[in-house]
Amino acid sequence: MMKLQKYGFLALLMIAMLVAGCRSSRKAAKEAEGTEVTTSVDGVTTTVPEVTTSKASKQSTTAVTKVAENRQSVRGIRSKLNVALLSGSQMSAGGTLKMKRDEIIQISLSAVLGMVEVGRLEMTPEYLLIQDRINHQYMKALWHGIPHLGAAGINFYTFQSLFWDELFVPGKMAPDASDFETKKQGDDYVMTLAGSADSDAMLKFLVEVATGLVRQTSVSSTNVNAAVALDWTYSSWTTLGGKPFPTQMQMDLNSSNGLTSARFTLSRPQVDETMGDIRTTIDTNRYEQVNIYRLINRLFK
Repeated sequence: MMKLQKYGFLALLMIAMLVAGCRSSRKAAKEAEGTEVTTSVDGVTTTVPEVTTSKASKQSTTAVTKVAENRQSVRGIRSKLNVALLSGSQMSAGGTLKMKRDEIIQISLSAVLGMVEVGRLEMTPEYLLIQDRINHQYMKALWHGIPHLGAAGINFYTFQSLFWDELFVPGKMAPDASDFETKKQGDDYVMTLAGSADSDAMLKFLVEVATGLVRQTSVSSTNVNAAVALDWTYSSWTTLGGKPFPTQMQMDLNSSNGLTSARFTLSRPQVDETMGDIRTTIDTNRYEQVNIYRLINRLFK
């Protein structure tokens, strides 16, 4: 069984690596931003960046269009899940993954043949929650209050893009073609943020030319004081709601402390359009709150 301390640390380390790579990338993204448009559908008003092509290359426009065609139209997905740490003391745990578009990502880990829930990682647009049900501890914080995340443009929607296999730009709700510089390399489009060539950080996507599938998302920093790299690699696609969806995601974190790898394997993923409110309620009389801010700051020392 995977120790919850390792699970929680992995979640925080993943955030730390994203911050280190995205902080400078966001500056480049802001310089490439276009205007915003407001739309209203069924009485719901939404403001998103305008999709512009005047500053975008033909390859960027083609790549973004192909990826958009693969975007899941379903709002809810649930699946059995195996999380495995592949480096150091190798461990694994079963569990479930539940996701509701623009509302929640919830990973639950279980022991004893999946009958006992031992921990939970939960992300919503408002907060990040890590719950240790064995030691009765939890860490919960609002995104805008977590050290370093705001400056890097990292929030719930960053992780939603990673888990749903989509493009993202730090600090933006939705990317468009003008955000990227794209070149064809073998069977892939290599997409990087426009204007990031002179940055000490790089956000890169590998998109398969033939299918428009995002095969890998990479965030790296070449800063000598914080040289890190995160590779999030997708494989083994299935079909959900008529669209492709990866059933295996591997996260590789490379830093001065070495390589840390984790693999998320989904089995029997299903569309769940009737998923209700699954947000976790913490009984503060039974659970002790741990300072998440202190833990994240420690990762940057």
